[in-house]
Amino acid sequence: MKLKLSALFVALVVTAVPAQADWLNAVKDGVGSTLKETKDSAKTAALNTSVRTALGLTEGKSTQAAIAEKLGEPASKTEKDGKTLWLYDVTALSASYPTLTELVKTQEAAQKSVQLSFNADVLAKVELVNNAK
Repeated sequence: MKLKLSALFVALVVTAVPAQADWLNAVKDGVGSTLKETKDSAKTAALNTSVRTALGLTEGKSTQAAIAEKLGEPASKTEKDGKTLWLYDVTALSASYPTLTELVKTQEAAQKSVQLSFNADVLAKVELVNNAK
């Protein structure tokens, strides 16, 4: 009887090890994915803050009229989810704001736009976005 219990215990341990390895791999992959997403999110937030600073805009304070006077008319204006969105081409802005060229790699500049979203007349958010293809 003692031998059967030992054999059963060994069988349970041997079959449990691969399951634990799979579980550990799943946890490792999940953590790695979360860390990458967090890193990418932090990088994007820092870039958006740098773009806002380079353009001299203040979220919650800058108005549409002041921005239009400063940056000129946007390439496009749209409404989405109750917000007004303005798009400016990065390459066009780079002529007046050369720091944008430093922030956005030259080869990527033609594929990027600065998107300004407004609540009523006040700037709510500045984002660097990919141009629609």
